[in-house]
Amino acid sequence: MKDLDPLIQETVSTVHIIHGPGHPYSLSLDQRVKLLLIKQLVSEFKGMFANMLAVFSMLSGIDVSYKTVERLYSDDEVIIAIHNLHALLLKRKKVTNSDATGDGTGY
Repeated sequence: MKDLDPLIQETVSTVHIIHGPGHPYSLSLDQRVKLLLIKQLVSEFKGMFANMLAVFSMLSGIDVSYKTVERLYSDDEVIIAIHNLHALLLKRKKVTNSDATGDGTGY
């Protein structure tokens, strides 16, 4: 967890997307990735996550709703960044071969 910020920074620095017309994001890519990862960590405790959103909003100065977080699952930039983060972690841990399936069950 302590290495999460530098890893996310390294990951999002490799993502370069040219935005077209439309509403700009209120959160940066690294904030969106962190928010989605935090959501996954506390996914079973929706009430706790709602409270964490309030704290996140106070600390960051950015008002984030639960719906905003739910939209992150279909955000192409976040999907690319999470994929890059996964690849970076595998590289750092020197994982070259895995006996698992795409869903992580190992079957």
